[in-house]
Amino acid sequence: MDDLEDVDDILEFHDVAEILQARRHGHGRRIFRQRVDLFEEFTDQEFLERFRLSKECVTSLLDELRQYLPTSIDRRGLRISPRMQLLATLRYVATGDMQLTIADTADMSKASVCRCVQRVTRAIARIAPRHIKFPTPAEEIAEMQAFSRIAGMPGCIGCIDGTLIPIKSPGGDAAELYRCRKDFFAFNIMAVCTSSLLFSSLVVNWPGSAHDSRVFRESRLCQVLQDGHYRGYLLGDTAYQDQDCLLTTHTNPRTPPQHRFNAAHISTRNCIERAFGVLKRRFAVLSKAVRTGLVTSKNIITSTVVLHNIAVRNHLPLEEVPEDVIENHPEDIPEPVHHEVARRGRRRKDEITRMFFS
Repeated sequence: MDDLEDVDDILEFHDVAEILQARRHGHGRRIFRQRVDLFEEFTDQEFLERFRLSKECVTSLLDELRQYLPTSIDRRGLRISPRMQLLATLRYVATGDMQLTIADTADMSKASVCRCVQRVTRAIARIAPRHIKFPTPAEEIAEMQAFSRIAGMPGCIGCIDGTLIPIKSPGGDAAELYRCRKDFFAFNIMAVCTSSLLFSSLVVNWPGSAHDSRVFRESRLCQVLQDGHYRGYLLGDTAYQDQDCLLTTHTNPRTPPQHRFNAAHISTRNCIERAFGVLKRRFAVLSKAVRTGLVTSKNIITSTVVLHNIAVRNHLPLEEVPEDVIENHPEDIPEPVHHEVARRGRRRKDEITRMFFS
């Protein structure tokens, strides 16, 4: 009943019942003629706190989305402009709370907010490739230089990890596939970030039971990197296997160079942990069980990553997560991969350790 796709029909029934009851009592339903202008209602700081983007960012994003967001009319006869649809959705992903969203978006009905969230997140997901972009081979040198400034790790062009986003049970025969190792239903999303905490790659198709290593191995990004067009590599935790294009830390390091490599690796790879922490702090909907159908849930997750990147590119304040609550997965056990692939990865790691950390 909490599914946005289901609640729409239920609320429509209640709206009709309310109109009929009003007519039986001899008076019509109140019709609102205009909504409060939230751009005028809130100061710049209040607006940023409520919607997680500045007014300028919202205006620019709206220009990209306008063709996908036709003006609609709610059941009270009140116009819902594309801007109001976007603001309602931003408030929902910022809080994950439908009641707060209704209260802060000029008294829209729950059904109207549900429709806005579906429509707007679908539109943002359509433009995601414009905002979530992996650096081209021509751009990788700049990424390597930026990462090397963190802890001296040479050749890194991105940090990779997976994170679990809780959802309600999808039901059906495949529901248990979404139950993760922590015993709740979830998507296991894979992301890569830059040194500035921008997400440069995102995969949101896998259920919570999927292993991080498999998600990467079957991703398009893995295929692109293995094609040999890039000189650099990704840094990942021990949930992944070493490959030419992805390096983990040395297991049981014995020599000083191995210890130095591991220290630089951990400091550099911390970017992805921070990026996930900032993302979930900025958009509280990701920390709650997203109570929508699978398609809308994927669109919501993708939308928050697009919005995060917009915020980072526009230098909006980051809400950093304390180090002691940054998530990690020490219990992850790597899945076996082709032995030759792993050997090539270890050889590359040993070579980098010898050349740069001896």
